[in-house]
Order: sequence, then C-alpha cells, then structure tokens
Amino acid sequence: MLGKRKFKNMKTTPLHYIHEQLGATFAEKHEGWRVAVHYTDPISEHHAVRNSVGIADVSYRGRHQLAGEDRAKFLHRIISNDVESLSAGQGTYATLLTHRGKIIADLNIYVLKDTITIDTAPETTENVFTELDKYIIADDVEFSDATAKTGAIAVQGPKSSELVQSVLAISDVANLQERHNRVREADALFKNAVACVRTDTTGEIGYTLYTATDGLEPLWKALMAEGLQFNVQPIGWNALESLRIEAGIPRYGTELTDAVIPLEAELEHAIDFEKGCYIGQEIVARMKYRGHPNRLLRGLKIDGSPTAQEDCRLHPNAPIFNGDKEVGWVTSATFAPTLAKEIALGYVRIAVTEPGSRVQIETSDGRVDATVVRLPFS
Repeated sequence: MLGKRKFKNMKTTPLHYIHEQLGATFAEKHEGWRVAVHYTDPISEHHAVRNSVGIADVSYRGRHQLAGEDRAKFLHRIISNDVESLSAGQGTYATLLTHRGKIIADLNIYVLKDTITIDTAPETTENVFTELDKYIIADDVEFSDATAKTGAIAVQGPKSSELVQSVLAISDVANLQERHNRVREADALFKNAVACVRTDTTGEIGYTLYTATDGLEPLWKALMAEGLQFNVQPIGWNALESLRIEAGIPRYGTELTDAVIPLEAELEHAIDFEKGCYIGQEIVARMKYRGHPNRLLRGLKIDGSPTAQEDCRLHPNAPIFNGDKEVGWVTSATFAPTLAKEIALGYVRIAVTEPGSRVQIETSDGRVDATVVRLPFS
C-alpha cells in the first residue's frame, strides 16, 4: 500500500517514499511541492535521457477531466486551439487566455474515449479549474479536478519507445504524434488503466504515462525493472529543467506568465487562427495580422561559460542589455551538459532577435557577453 509522509506546508506525490528509498535529494518547487531534484547528479541524469532513457515522477502537474456530451464544444469555444475536430486518441496544445490575450495557463489536451483530460502546470491547476468552471452554464459538461486521484510518470529518451512498448505491450507507441495517446486497459498485471501520451518535453522522444494513484507504484517498478536492459535512470527535476531549456520549451511560471501574449513566446502551434471566437482571440489575431510582438522569446549562449552546473552565473529576471540600452530579461538559465556551456532563455526586443545578435547579461559579478540564437539550442 502506498505510503505518504506529511511535510509542513508542502505537498508530496504518491511516489515520494520510493524516491526516498532511492536516495533522492528533495527541494520545494512549483509553489509548495516537495520534489526529487536529483538521485545521483543532474549531469549524469541529463546524459541518461540524451543517450538512453530516464523516468521521472511528474505527478505534481495538474490534471482535470471533462465528461458529458458537450465537453469538446464547451472547451473549443474557450481555449485557443481546435478541440472539436479531435477524435479519441488525439490531442493538442492550447492556451487559456484573459480577454486581453494574456496567458492564464498553457494546456495539454488529450481526448480519450469518454473524457477529455487537461494536463497543466502546477502553478495554474487551481486557476484553470476556476476559469473553466465559471463558463459552464447550460452545457452538458462534468468538470473535475483529477490531480489527487491520478499520477503521472514521464519516460524520456531515445530508448523510451522500446521501454514503454515492452512494459505496456502497446506496439505502435513509436508512431504516435505529439500529444496523441493509446490506452492500456486494466488487466491482471496493471489493475488500473494506463494512458500513454506522446510528450516530447526534453527534446527527445518521450511519453507521459497516466494512471490512478494506487497504480503508480507497480507502474514505476515495472519501468525500472524492464528498463535495466536499456540502462534506465530515475531523473530528478534539475535534469528535466536543463533538458527543457536546451530544447527551448517554455514553461508556465518562467517563460509563460499572465504578462505574456502567446505570440511573444512563439506559441503559434497553440493557436488555431481559422477557428471562431475564443477568449482573447481578438488581441491575438490583431497582433498576428495587423502588427507584431515588441519582444520575442530567444535562446542565449553565454561566452566564457563555466564547466560545471553549480557554477551557473545567470538568474531569472536578470536584465539583458545591448550596449547601454536594456532590451530584455532572462527567464530560465542553466549549465547545458549537452552543449558544455551556460545557456539561458529570455525575452528580448525585436531589434536584437536575429540569430547572432550580441547582448550582455547582468550578473552578480558584472555583465557577461552572450549570443542570441533561435530555439531549440544546437
């Protein structure tokens, strides 16, 4: 039976005690979650995902479910991407916006047989529920927060398809498109259904496996046991973060906030410009067709970078300069093991968005020089 220790003012995932047994180091992340940040060291865990396969407990992310005949029509009219045309087994990426086009949340939408699942950042779990729930009036929609009843395990790396296929006995997962899914129904081995969703969140092929809370432990153990042949490693938050930044993938709470319009973060893939009205649509369409963003999300490669992760000099919100003019700010920074250098994500003014543009970033030791690059890093 799953155990769960209580920590003052902190939330823990159902697999917390397993991470303790594996010798994980923990830290508070995502507004009160006690998360495993590494098991061995972040750099070796990072390389495990780039070279083979790693698994991570991402149950701290939010999960909502919509049921009822009007679920697709209801969601379609509120969020920025098309939902009504999706069939069971398909999915998409979208944003939930304010009337002024600012991002309340970014959403992973998965269409299952009888429900639609919304996966969102832990920082926005409550806001997503509140915002969507207030628009349910006469719709045949049942909306519920499934975060406490379910969990999620990420499987990432070039060997992830082989591992997932071996554990779940689903033969075609390698052919899934991004955010599309397959479901292994409950049976003697897994007493709960497991939804397998293609989620390339590290720059490598990857999946997120969703199941009921009491099914997480056997699923984790099966992945670890079967993964021995693939040199599987448990992966902590720090490695997931450096992988994400190298891949140039924005996340809510850093690159995405309620001060950002989707086109500034270059999230055109989260928007269907042909669909009808949705909340914030007018502002987004006006920026697309009549103007342009004043700033864009870009990568930054730092000159004279340190050779170790703990020596990273950059910090979120550090100002970016072009000569004497302040032109942006850093959102995320890391030592990138794949590139063996210090990198960052940040918003910069249009004048310095072209690849090769030179900027300077403020640090506690003075300014460092950097080159602007398009994402992902290479």
